[in-house]
This record gives sequence, C-alpha cells and structure tokens, in this order.
Amino acid sequence: MGDGSVPKTNDGSHGLFRLPMVNKQFLEWFDHEMGILSTGVTLKKTAAELARNNRESGFSPNARAENYHDMYTVISRSHPFMRSLRRWYRSGEKRFPETLSLTPRIAKMWYVCDGFLDVQEYGEPRASIRIRNRDDRQDFLLNLFEEVGLSPSYGRETIRFGVEETRSFLDWMGSPPPGFEYKWVLDSRERYDRLKAQAYGEARAL
Repeated sequence: MGDGSVPKTNDGSHGLFRLPMVNKQFLEWFDHEMGILSTGVTLKKTAAELARNNRESGFSPNARAENYHDMYTVISRSHPFMRSLRRWYRSGEKRFPETLSLTPRIAKMWYVCDGFLDVQEYGEPRASIRIRNRDDRQDFLLNLFEEVGLSPSYGRETIRFGVEETRSFLDWMGSPPPGFEYKWVLDSRERYDRLKAQAYGEARAL
C-alpha cells in the first residue's frame, strides 16, 4: 500500500520490496524496523537531478532544484514473502486483494504515504487518503474502514474523514512514525507547519 512496490522479476528469484520517498527521517525509521531485511537508506536522486529530469522531459520546463527535495529509497533483501506480494499485481497494476483487512499499523502506513491533512486557515483539519484510480472499488474501500468502526466518505479518488471521524481515525491508528508527526497535528497550524518543515529539512524549520 502507499508508495511501496514489489518489482517484477523474470528470473524466478525471490522478490524484494522498494520504498522511495523524500522523507528521509521516516525511511531511517522504516529501515530500523525492517532490521536485517533492509539494505539501508540510499540517495536515489538529488533535488537538482529531479528538477533537471523534469525540465528535460518537458513535464515541468521551469523546474528549479530549490523547489524539490532529495529522493531516498529503502530496498529490502530478497525474500519469499516479498515475492508472494506480487499477487497484488495480477491485473498489471497494484490492486488491493479482496482478503485485505485494516489494522492500525496497515492503515498508518497507508495514511503516511497516500494521506494528508486538509489544514485550512479556518475550520478544523480533516484527514484524507488519495486512492489513485480505484473508483471501481468504492464500496470495497469504504468497507475496509466500516469494518473497524469508521465511516468516511468517498469522492474524486479520495477517501475523506469528517472532523470527528478524523480524530477517531488518528486515535485508532495510534502514535505517528518519525517524520510524519505533522499529519497527526489537529490543534495548531503553526505546529503543523513547523513539523512538516522539519520533516523535509526546509530552512524555515530552523
């Protein structure tokens, strides 16, 4: 779920898990949690390289390095369990299996990768999770949360929680992992901004 993937192998070898991200603090925590299964945190591309690639591809002709972050990645060691996760890709793209059930840990990893807090100047923050082209499974996705006592809504490829549902959702998942504390901040826009800046090493966090 989220930003992780299990690349296809053609030689019959065991699979591996790959997680690229700009949030280095989180990846260092994830690397520690993976223990001997992880090969460590490595720099995948610098901010300058990402900006240059986007300029050259035409995706963002005016891309500038100061608007990007260095990209890091964690790659696991090969393991039979990782290969078993290829069943999520039978249709050619990642697709949650019908047997999936949410636990606080599973939901937490999904939220930190694909989720966000809608923090506005007025009103209370609301949590959401982007779904990425899975509108054909709206009932299945909502049922994942209903099974654990939560009742979000769905629209425009996004699962959305109301104000009270947001509090219940964050409480149910428990403490945030390092690097994503800001996605749990409901009581202070200033603290949200500060923690988010710290997570991505931005100058204003100093």
